[in-house]
Amino acid sequence: MQPIPVRLGTRSYLVRALRTIADLSKEFDAKPGRDFALIDSNVDKLHGETLRKALPHAHFFRIASGEKSKSFMSLEKTANALVDAGATRASRLVAIGGGVVGDLTGFLAGVFMRGIPFIQIPTTLLAMVDSSVGGKTAVNLKSGKNLVGVFHQPQAVFVIPEFLQTLPVREVRCGLSEAVKTALIQDASMVGFLEKETYNEERLDTNFLAKVAHQSIRIKAKIVSKDEKEQNIRAFLNFGHTLAHALEALTEYKGLLHGEAVAIGMRFAALLSRRMGYLSLSDETRIQNLLQKYTLPQSFQFLQQKRHGFTRINPTMLTKLIRLMHADKKNDNNAIKYVLLDKVGRARLPQGIEEKELLASLKEFLTLA
Repeated sequence: MQPIPVRLGTRSYLVRALRTIADLSKEFDAKPGRDFALIDSNVDKLHGETLRKALPHAHFFRIASGEKSKSFMSLEKTANALVDAGATRASRLVAIGGGVVGDLTGFLAGVFMRGIPFIQIPTTLLAMVDSSVGGKTAVNLKSGKNLVGVFHQPQAVFVIPEFLQTLPVREVRCGLSEAVKTALIQDASMVGFLEKETYNEERLDTNFLAKVAHQSIRIKAKIVSKDEKEQNIRAFLNFGHTLAHALEALTEYKGLLHGEAVAIGMRFAALLSRRMGYLSLSDETRIQNLLQKYTLPQSFQFLQQKRHGFTRINPTMLTKLIRLMHADKKNDNNAIKYVLLDKVGRARLPQGIEEKELLASLKEFLTLA
């Protein structure tokens, strides 16, 4: 994979692919006492020894896996640990993990000592294709996801497909969900690539996943370079996320993974796009088939599995979902905004949807298998 530039003037950086974890040793200017690595606890169990050999100068902190670590409590705990370990304004943080660790580390870097640099080393496909690039950082509140954060760009992003060899299938699906989203909003040719590719999740093909990551990063880097602070086209990247974030809040960030919520949100946004007269029925069917090909959930039926704590989704829950959507940070003037599609590969800027239409669309969505 050729390095992909994120062009932001003096804050520009490269997304670079490395062959192995050990290759990280060639990329860091080893200064003892400078680098503090925040590593996901599961990643530490699997790759901690190799990472410590590659980054012998870094001080490692374990971050508990899961969305609970994206909280002010975790932020404060980690900040205190950094101070105790001697971190200063001259220090640098290194995020090693998925989106949770990346978001937490980036936010902490943005506010610690009023701002220090950080580097992203994503270990999940989801983080590679999406959250590690673009400088969005945040923690969650009880009332909603990612409601407190800052834009803070990394110094560099290192993508290492070797991490994917130990990634659970369910996490691979989550990454593919965000990759499908990226293609649907901006690149019809990538949609075609995903449709034609022979894929068998039982035989993990890291070369294919590396290609997916490269194409997704290329698209996102181009969008971020044009619109860093989400004043315009960067909003396209929120396709599927309005319902997704509401579902995550509804399930209290337990059981339902982000990529799964986004897949359900994309299928709903496709239905809403068709109901609003933008997306053709044939394109809606293409999206449905693409989600099915990569074993991605696309209805509320997925939520009714026991692990998510639901027995059935009812109209009362639909009303609650709408209330949760109101907390989405894209909204203004109390209007719930949605990113919709004109066609496969072309998104529309967010627009307000009347609650009456939203409720009717959710009721139709409730009937899908």
